[in-house]
Amino acid sequence: MFSEWVRDTELSIAIRESILMFPIIEGTHLLGIGASAGAIAISDLRMCGKIFRKEPVSDVFEAVAPYMLIGFIVMTITGFLLMWSEPVRCYESIWFRYKVLFLFLGAANAGFYHNTIYRRRAQWDKDPDPPAQVKFTGWASIFIWAVVIITGRTMAYNF
Repeated sequence: MFSEWVRDTELSIAIRESILMFPIIEGTHLLGIGASAGAIAISDLRMCGKIFRKEPVSDVFEAVAPYMLIGFIVMTITGFLLMWSEPVRCYESIWFRYKVLFLFLGAANAGFYHNTIYRRRAQWDKDPDPPAQVKFTGWASIFIWAVVIITGRTMAYNF
């Protein structure tokens, strides 16, 4: 089984058995989540017309985009390393499977938004109350990323 092969690699063993490596990676993962999810939440709440209503959506997005990107990169690298350190447990965990499913849903939602709604932002960019489709995408994003975080934390307590 592939997960057993990964478990037996030097990197997996080193992370798992190190006194400091796993906690440093996990702490960095949480910081990446905080930066990325926090920036996404700000952008999504503006899309829903709940905050920064006087600011154009594009200005809010551009202000938080670097935090989203850097946080997402950090979160992805450290998440991969955490999964690599416990591959069999991840493979067997229903919470890990839900997390991966919702990560794909989050990517699909973001891809849909950027390829359709965001391209037409000139029509609604400055509206304090954006159109329903924009709001739906924002609320969906908030829900999806909340589920990713919750399943990730649930996974940690079920190992």
